[in-house]
Amino acid sequence: MGKNRGFTLIELMVTIAIMAIIAMIAVPSFKTVRSQQKIDYSTKDLEKTLLQARYDAILHRQRMMVNLGQVGTSTTNTLYWSVPDKQILSFKKFTCSSNKWQGAVIDGVKQLMFATDGTAELFRGYTDDEGNIQRQKQELSSIEVSISNENLYGYLEISPLGKITAKSQSKQDQEC
Repeated sequence: MGKNRGFTLIELMVTIAIMAIIAMIAVPSFKTVRSQQKIDYSTKDLEKTLLQARYDAILHRQRMMVNLGQVGTSTTNTLYWSVPDKQILSFKKFTCSSNKWQGAVIDGVKQLMFATDGTAELFRGYTDDEGNIQRQKQELSSIEVSISNENLYGYLEISPLGKITAKSQSKQDQEC
């Protein structure tokens, strides 16, 4: 009879310990990847909603309103898009200054409207000094929509003519 060949208990314990160390190193990377996937999904979903509204406005020759950050039942001329949990939706208006894009945050954006020719209009809601809820149209030059979660971002750019473009990075401080 020959000697049985196999692994000793010590060899198995060392192997398991090495695998545990590798798994502990990999877990934070998986969390970051999953968070980035959620941001990417939300960005694509918002882009899809805005494109649908723009195309419907042109096709049906009627104004289309997209209510942002709200839940509701869509109608023939109104769509809703709500911000997923733990994500933040923000808007910046960009101007070219000293050959670089400079963005200013627009607070209270609630609605984006597409006219029958596909051009976009942005509306922000606010409460005036007397406590009345108001709606103010914003001049649309170049608007950047960002969806963020902790330190991860997704970007959409909306031009005055209604063109919607997904971006991988902000245009802040880039050449114009």
